[in-house]
Amino acid sequence: MTDDYAGLRVLDVSQGFAGPYCGAILARSGASVVKVEPPSGDWARTIGGSVDGHTAFSLVPNIGKRAICIDGTRPDGRKVLAGLAASADIVIQNFRPGVVERLQIADAQLRPANPDLIYVSILGFGPGPYENRPATDTIIQGFTGMMVMNRDSAGTPRRIGMLAVDTAAGIYAAQQVGAALYRRLSGRGGRHIRISLVEVAAAFQAMPIIDDAMHRDRPSPPLSVPIGTFATSDGHINLSCVSNAMFRGICHALGKSDWIEDLRFATEAGRLAHAGEITGEVVDILRTRPSAHWIRAFEEQDVLCGPVQDYRAFLADPHVQGLGLAATLQGGAFEGLPLTLLPGTAAPNAHAPAPPRLGEHTREILIEHGYSQTAVDRLVEDGTVIEADQREVRK
Repeated sequence: MTDDYAGLRVLDVSQGFAGPYCGAILARSGASVVKVEPPSGDWARTIGGSVDGHTAFSLVPNIGKRAICIDGTRPDGRKVLAGLAASADIVIQNFRPGVVERLQIADAQLRPANPDLIYVSILGFGPGPYENRPATDTIIQGFTGMMVMNRDSAGTPRRIGMLAVDTAAGIYAAQQVGAALYRRLSGRGGRHIRISLVEVAAAFQAMPIIDDAMHRDRPSPPLSVPIGTFATSDGHINLSCVSNAMFRGICHALGKSDWIEDLRFATEAGRLAHAGEITGEVVDILRTRPSAHWIRAFEEQDVLCGPVQDYRAFLADPHVQGLGLAATLQGGAFEGLPLTLLPGTAAPNAHAPAPPRLGEHTREILIEHGYSQTAVDRLVEDGTVIEADQREVRK
């Protein structure tokens, strides 16, 4: 957590992961971020196992925010929402076309009164024939070739087992916000940032897309030999050979000194030509001893290698512990959960607040924006806005 963006007011009306994650990056960089949700809540709260009103899907992108619940289907709700947007430095939305216009918070509706506004629209397919198609991380992974790139040994397409596109979209959007803030600081006004999940997935895959174009008429060769994930007697390790010197180190570690004198393996091109033979023997040898043995042996030879760990082993690793890559969540049902920190902000023994409940800060936020207690009471009573405690009573 840093205070780099302290003083910036962000209104996050997005749902799911991509838009909210952009807002979370800004919040964890010091910005004051207000998360707006409808009475039913951000749909991310219901994806996966829920604990105290949050899933992992909704917890991560809402750390550090305050939450307000507004019924945007009501005229008074739209008025409240428009008022919050009018006083924001940054607005983040990811609705389908036409929704923000109905809510009266579209960029064109807000900019005349606030030319310095930074408005972030995270779209699905973006403008064009598919503009109105619904888009999810999985749909975009399939559409953009990512699942084919990640296909298994039998050629079956596979999605990457996390929200790769959504996460990248949040990061790219936050980076564009930083650029837009510099633009504004230099006196050139605000900006409407438009980012589609399709272009995010394309940018994220720039290297494999070029690699595919370079080897379209023939199978793409391995990057080097040997390289990959290999089974050991008690787990798996990753091994990479990126130079002749490293190949000699691998030979020494594996007890294959005869390979060093074998002219077929003297160059990278030669090793690529005999990849099957080399890899097959490496597979057989590595299976004979545990991972720790091989990691020590390869490290002694200055060879690129590393263990394959699950999340628990990763977080418990002494190096990771020393770096302080994870904060500990504090509060209620989330007490003690690990939250990995933004790169560049790691701090040993850091703590982070629990994510907000739906409508947890509704009254507080409205009072800050000039509403009297009586006015807030009226909005709560007629259902225009909802407070967390009120929602608990209604359940």
